[in-house]
Amino acid sequence: MKILHDVHNHSLLSSCCYDPVATVENFVNKARELGHKVFGISNHLWDEKVPGASGWYQKQMINYGLEARNSVPKDTGDVKVLIGTESEYLGATDTLGILAETGARFDYVLIPHTHTHMKNFVINEMPEVKEYRGLLREKVAAAFPDLSEPLVKKMVNSLSNNDVEALCGVSLEAVMKYHADFMVTSFHQLMNNPEFIKLAKTVPTSVAHPFHPCGFGSETRCAIMNSVSDEDYLSCFEEAKKLGVYIEVNTGAINQKADNYANEAGIRMLKLAKQAGCKFTFGTDSHSLAGLDNIRQGDVISEVCGITESDLADYVK
Repeated sequence: MKILHDVHNHSLLSSCCYDPVATVENFVNKARELGHKVFGISNHLWDEKVPGASGWYQKQMINYGLEARNSVPKDTGDVKVLIGTESEYLGATDTLGILAETGARFDYVLIPHTHTHMKNFVINEMPEVKEYRGLLREKVAAAFPDLSEPLVKKMVNSLSNNDVEALCGVSLEAVMKYHADFMVTSFHQLMNNPEFIKLAKTVPTSVAHPFHPCGFGSETRCAIMNSVSDEDYLSCFEEAKKLGVYIEVNTGAINQKADNYANEAGIRMLKLAKQAGCKFTFGTDSHSLAGLDNIRQGDVISEVCGITESDLADYVK
């Protein structure tokens, strides 16, 4: 099936986009070239009515997320242009980054649960890592008694999660299990979050790049995803189907290999989502104008997974 929509991408209005030509107007024109029927722009957003935004998200609030609407060209040809947004879900604290009443101001909303590179925000550091940071603070304070407690804490916290994992000798296997368990738990939490349930009833809502743990290389990511059992995947996706929540096929997160995706963990995950009866949306998750071309991988992915037009969300048809 040829995919004729892309509802996950980030223009220059997202703080993570650095492509100088990634304007809304250029995105829409590119969508016309690609033959899209539906094209949605989904810049990042944190609802200022929700406490707990990170410093990065504090720069991307409601009006910022809606700004793309003012940049859509008058002539979009045959392309239906939607203005959506990608907000956030913090599994560590069961916090949804957008209220349903705010979601209603957009054409659709994407909610990720796997921005696991955002440690102590989306996901807590492993207990071993947290404990070792405490030991490091004690050692630094003892070695430099003239330093204030806030300064000692700042110095130790400047070490990345990966740095401390290496220092305390936590194994890759333990890291992988921790992230796999977290993703299953956070998905269930998300499906049962009262505000998320309201959101899904208010506006078309998709889970962005489900079960794709951010911050890992392809091989480790696949190993983490493959460690999630069929039963856990099906249990999660059955909850999504019951809520009418869509599952995103993120072409930027799934890697094509010589075996035509046969050993790609994301394909197994998507097949189980289809088995559970979920509906799908496709997106490139592109942060550049050229990256929008990656939607053509979606054509192959749909064939491999057996996803047909009847399996798509109504709003992207």
